[in-house]
Amino acid sequence: MYVGRFAPTTSGPLHLGSLLAAVASYLDARAHDGHWLLRLDDIDEPRTSANAEKIALTTLEVHGLEWDGVIGRQTDHQDRYWDAIAQLRKENLVFYCTCSRRKLRDTATYPGYCRTRREKPSDPASIRVRVPNRNIAFEDRIQGSVESNLAVSEGDFIVMRKEAIAAYPLAVIVDDDITGVTDVVRGADLLENTLAQIFLIDTLGLAMPRYAHIPVLNQRNEIKLSKRDRAFSIDNRVPLLNLVSALHMLGLDPSIEHHDVHTLLQWAIEQWDVRNVPKKVAITDFISI
Repeated sequence: MYVGRFAPTTSGPLHLGSLLAAVASYLDARAHDGHWLLRLDDIDEPRTSANAEKIALTTLEVHGLEWDGVIGRQTDHQDRYWDAIAQLRKENLVFYCTCSRRKLRDTATYPGYCRTRREKPSDPASIRVRVPNRNIAFEDRIQGSVESNLAVSEGDFIVMRKEAIAAYPLAVIVDDDITGVTDVVRGADLLENTLAQIFLIDTLGLAMPRYAHIPVLNQRNEIKLSKRDRAFSIDNRVPLLNLVSALHMLGLDPSIEHHDVHTLLQWAIEQWDVRNVPKKVAITDFISI
């Protein structure tokens, strides 16, 4: 059984790039007669907003993107993150790191300053995982072959932040494993991060999902649309136009007259073929409705 998901953060309203990812993951799930789950990535509680969550859910609903089952939340998975850390610790793969951002600002990859630390320090410390000096690869359903050596491209990466908040590479693989996600469809800005996730999945013995990374939407200055940068939020008054715009960017041609979002989405499900999604990592020439 195909199980897909959409996992927005709750730090702000959805923007057009968010909608693009939601539509792509929704269509891929429905075209495979699968489940489409909704998970709110709310683990970074200082940045979460109840109002943003409400707006995001409303946005999905008015665009006809109906999820299956109950809404999942990262905050319900805290114990499982620490279980994963404990498993990594048993294999001597993690260490405490007290390095500040300032100390690391001139380094492209983590230099291993704290790699030999054995005891938990009294100062606040993040937890990093030791990465192997070898290539890690996967076949993306859209972008093709992706391969890199984490030791060269990133170095030992953080799996638990100093604030005791699970870092994205760890949190997302645990979240997906808990809910049985088989297919991940998301933005290509996470292509490199996926290699770190695959390393953790393999190390922890979790089931490996398939990946499909769609192009992200960049502003004219090549900066990705982001909630943090107050990117264009979705205008829920024109959901049909928003969907038409998203479908065009996903390689579909919704030229047939549709009177509501449900008939448009049904048409898109029937036409969906992930091979038609543009094989590039970013789109800059798009129309914001």
